[in-house]
Amino acid sequence: MATYRNRPNAGLTDNSNGGPPTRSSWYGDAYVHNMAAGNNGLGDEGSYFAAANATLATGIAGHAAPVVADTDTKPLLHLFNGGQRHIVLDHLFLEVTAAGTAGTLHYTVIYTDNNGASSRTSGGTAITPVSTRSDGPFSTGATVYFGAVVAAPTNSRKVGQQIVREVIPVVQDTIMMVFGAQPSAAHSGLTTAATATNHLVQFFAPIVIAPGGNVGIAQIRPSQSAASSYQFELGYYER
Repeated sequence: MATYRNRPNAGLTDNSNGGPPTRSSWYGDAYVHNMAAGNNGLGDEGSYFAAANATLATGIAGHAAPVVADTDTKPLLHLFNGGQRHIVLDHLFLEVTAAGTAGTLHYTVIYTDNNGASSRTSGGTAITPVSTRSDGPFSTGATVYFGAVVAAPTNSRKVGQQIVREVIPVVQDTIMMVFGAQPSAAHSGLTTAATATNHLVQFFAPIVIAPGGNVGIAQIRPSQSAASSYQFELGYYER
């Protein structure tokens, strides 16, 4: 198959690889091969985006009391796809900069929906994702909010749930969420009940947000009475 370096247009409109491909994607291009391992090819064509809180080591507060009943209505991170391409999550890194109080059984819970419009109703801090290619050739179709986001999805579907800790978090705890990769090796340096600083890796299913869709990633702690704060890094690509 031919290799075509430039990102094609969405829809069956781009056959500029020199002729009709014998095998094609829904874009109408011959399957685009990455020029290097991993996501480097997506970065090379300008399709990979990163987002983070604005000030290093200054966290953004989440919800004060996100309980089990709030799993799809109080996300910590909310992303709406207002573009024409599919958004594929790659990773989300969280670092606790201020620990909440009285929380127990800390969970990560992830929901998607296909509302056709943003399901966020209020809250959170607006985040500006950027292309990781230095000349920033494309803008993203994503609208991202992080913090105490309130959402009202109409047809939410739970696509992930995993325990983080059995106790309240500790400052400088980290959680690395990886989407679509095969689980490998130990995912935590401690048991989830330990009280020292913990560095956790969570492996989730591949998550794809179609145009008009939303994803909400929550940190749920029954009995919590004060908000935790986080700094974060999100990586995703559009294709």
